[in-house]
Amino acid sequence: MPEQISQALGLLADLLEIAGAAAILAGFIISTIRCFEEMWKQDVLPAIRKYRKSLGRSILIGLEILVAATIIKTISVDPTFTGMAFLTIMVLIRTILSWTTVLEMTGRWPWQKT
Repeated sequence: MPEQISQALGLLADLLEIAGAAAILAGFIISTIRCFEEMWKQDVLPAIRKYRKSLGRSILIGLEILVAATIIKTISVDPTFTGMAFLTIMVLIRTILSWTTVLEMTGRWPWQKT
């Protein structure tokens, strides 16, 4: 792969990592503010349920962006066997995190019927 393309993809991966972290952070801030507003207006329990779902969605979006960044970085910057092993481990960890987040949000595993 030409060096300029590799550098551009590496930069794109870095930007996606920042975007993924920003999505999680922004989701946390917005969800927390909305939760406090809901608690102020209504009962605490419904506000906390909405907070968990909203925060879970933000985490899932951020994780998906981070997985995309990891894939791009591994393919463009470090296309070695070690890099691929690292990619496999990272995707596996993030997949498990996504599953457990869905479990927290919905009370069921992603593959279970409603």
